[in-house]
Amino acid sequence: MAITIESSPATYSSMHDDLWFVASSTNVGETSFKFIYDIFIDGAQVSRTKIYPAPSAEGSYGIYNSSPVVRAYVQNYFEPSGSSILVATNNKIKVDYQVRIGEEYVNASGSISNYNLASGDLSAYNYYPPLFADILFVNNNTPLVLSEYYDNLLLENYTDDWLTERDTDNIVLEYGDNFFATYLKITAGSYNAVIDVVNSSGAVIDTASGSVTLTGQMNLFNCQAGHINTFAGRTLVTENTYGYNVYLKIGAAESRKLKFVQKCYPKFKQYNLHFLNRLGGWDTMKFALVNKRSSQFKRASYRRNDWQLTGNQMTNNDAYNKYNETTLNYAIQHTDKYKLISDWVSQQDYEWLAQLVASSICYMEVQGAYFPVTIADTNYEYKLEVSDKLFNFEIEIEVGKYTNSQFR
Repeated sequence: MAITIESSPATYSSMHDDLWFVASSTNVGETSFKFIYDIFIDGAQVSRTKIYPAPSAEGSYGIYNSSPVVRAYVQNYFEPSGSSILVATNNKIKVDYQVRIGEEYVNASGSISNYNLASGDLSAYNYYPPLFADILFVNNNTPLVLSEYYDNLLLENYTDDWLTERDTDNIVLEYGDNFFATYLKITAGSYNAVIDVVNSSGAVIDTASGSVTLTGQMNLFNCQAGHINTFAGRTLVTENTYGYNVYLKIGAAESRKLKFVQKCYPKFKQYNLHFLNRLGGWDTMKFALVNKRSSQFKRASYRRNDWQLTGNQMTNNDAYNKYNETTLNYAIQHTDKYKLISDWVSQQDYEWLAQLVASSICYMEVQGAYFPVTIADTNYEYKLEVSDKLFNFEIEIEVGKYTNSQFR
């Protein structure tokens, strides 16, 4: 007896795509033959699936999609903490799992069940592939489309780098803003974080660096000025600082630089949205212009006669000259929405912000607290600088915190 794993998911597979396994067996011709697929996570068995062979021109194979089981174990890894630049480091951006394949059949000796005849350890990542990603590869992960555009959409091109598709050369924020960025660490070794303070000409006028301990693949950084100053051990960035760059180094290799420019927005109430992007990293978008709040109210009520028996007579008002209610509202729920407007954005950032509209987890920051919100917009139209010129980004969100008026 022998089980062979003919094909399995690629190294940086998405848990939100199909994760196909194809296995073969030398006993596939036995009576009532079935493949047995067991999935283990953290050493514990979480599922067992028995599959009849699927015939093809090449033979009969056991075909299994592990994605529904694996993605049930993904976690929310937005966990900002501490006062330095590295606020979280873990492996929650992926689910590590083991597949064990066995077989079951009936022969002259009776019913036979053999488990774990072939196995494999794999990881599935919390990202989703872009449009047309299914044309990228043929068998054995051979690239089918070799263009720079499509190549840069793959997760493996962001290893040991920032997980974002925004324009990293022009990030505008205000002094004191929390700004989150996610670094995907793959290479083992000692990492250093570097902060370069720059002037309006882009020249470096001050710098600070130091080691950071990245214990997992998902590393959440807060590039806020206060966190940078804590990391540097001195006041490196002030309100008068023009801008600064943040990047990581391992040996001679450098990540992309996150290039920040500080800007003052004195007029309007501002909000930052922190959201899970397509690549599985956390991004921040600032909405600094006219942001308007609206409220919707859902009323539950019942009707009654305005004439009521009081003592020995029918009255429609009371001793305080208040008329009786004919409609009594016993529950009123408040739902709050915000229409947010950003500063001017580039075409690259406008395309990137489609990921905010599509994000499954998004938080609005209010005085240092993070409130979950739902994106109310259901359509998104991409814009081009050659035809649309300068443009703002507008979005409507619904706060996932509901208030009730006094119950009656």
